[in-house]
Amino acid sequence: MNKDSGEGEGSQGGAEGSRTAMMGTLLAGAFLALMAETFLNNALPTIMAEFHVSQSTAQWLSTSYLLVVGLMIPVSAWVFSNFRSKHTFMVLMAIFLTGSLVCVFSEGHFALLLAGRIIQAVAAGSLMPFIQNVVLLLFPPDRRGVALGMVGLVVALGPTVGPTLSGFVLEHWSWRALFVLLAALSAAILVASFFLVYTVNRQVRTRLDTPSVVYSCLGFGLILYALSAIGEAGGASVLDLGLLLAGLLVVALFCRRQLLLESPLVNLRVFTNAIFNLTSLLSTLSNIAMVGVELVLPLYLQNTRGSSALTSGLVMLPGAIVMGIFNPLSGLIYQRIGARKISLLGYTVLLAGTLPMIWFGTTTSLIVIAFSYALRLAGVALVMMTTFTEGINALPTELTAHGNAAASTVRQVGGSLGTAAAMMIVTIGSQRGSLSGATTAQALDQGYQWAFIFLAVIALIGLCGSLFLKPNRTTTE
Repeated sequence: MNKDSGEGEGSQGGAEGSRTAMMGTLLAGAFLALMAETFLNNALPTIMAEFHVSQSTAQWLSTSYLLVVGLMIPVSAWVFSNFRSKHTFMVLMAIFLTGSLVCVFSEGHFALLLAGRIIQAVAAGSLMPFIQNVVLLLFPPDRRGVALGMVGLVVALGPTVGPTLSGFVLEHWSWRALFVLLAALSAAILVASFFLVYTVNRQVRTRLDTPSVVYSCLGFGLILYALSAIGEAGGASVLDLGLLLAGLLVVALFCRRQLLLESPLVNLRVFTNAIFNLTSLLSTLSNIAMVGVELVLPLYLQNTRGSSALTSGLVMLPGAIVMGIFNPLSGLIYQRIGARKISLLGYTVLLAGTLPMIWFGTTTSLIVIAFSYALRLAGVALVMMTTFTEGINALPTELTAHGNAAASTVRQVGGSLGTAAAMMIVTIGSQRGSLSGATTAQALDQGYQWAFIFLAVIALIGLCGSLFLKPNRTTTE
């Protein structure tokens, strides 16, 4: 049987070597897309100066990427069903390559740079669900655990490695080199996929509900824009509040449509399960805690302390290492002590790592900063995927795929909006500091302190929410 025939080749997926090579190629693409979430954070101060844009405008390069990734997750199920998996992966990598090249040649045009990031995100948002679906077809049930564990490791490590690697690149080259690197790597993966990736799915033609896609993009886009505009102005105007309200109304229309459709883009009926709701909230809060600090911390280090991008990357390196160690350990701990205890432990560690950040100043030891950041990521690693797994286990078997898509979407979109809220708080705090007569450095320091307080509150809410989890591990068996 031809591997590209679409006739369910996963069973014959060839020799072990071909299956391993395919998984390696897919994971390389996913790692690249996830790393790109935070890859630009270290370069934002340089971009702000070169393009003459404010901090709240520059952060769109990160928050819009996170948002579009979240909005593409539900669409990925339709893509996987309707197209051959080999062709889908190659097209996604080609889209990511196109977005990277647009960014490389965006000199002098911030809007073009932002457009390139959004194009990248369109591919990135479909890659992770796509790979999870491929794993389910490529491996028998008794082998899926290890394969999905590797996927989970990529999910955890990608965003945490981004700031460190970009710091090394920025030490020697300009921010454009970041996109040259992304373009080169995505081109290499695209070429490799032609030889190493094969089709494993049967095509089932289904209709994509276009109004649902429009409602979700418009609604969440308006909310994100309103939060950014409020941060830019340091306060909410009537227009900003109107846009925020309009965004909430469009999201409400989106939710209503999902409940009326026979085959919704996102099956919201999974949210009738109380345990699933709670674990989705806890997983989302942990994602806000992770991506929020990965945006705020490099800005704090470079804008208030005058640290270089390389120094920022080195400060964040221990956190990436800790994340890589604790992510696989969290699954083992979860199996032994259950979701409630590991969530309480994780959020306690997260809160313990965040509280010192409230008192970070212009002279705080870099060792203390690195330790606090690493401690936070240990807490995130303990919580994020374990609470996600607990929520999926609480659903009936026929709803697990819907729950996976819904929870992943909520976690990603929540991370985008939470990060935008953190940057809004930074701007408002800095402006309040300036009005009180503080120096520029002191005003910025106050803004970042306010953001760290916000992130501490996020951890505290998660800790309190963990108390409502069941003592024993949830299972549908």
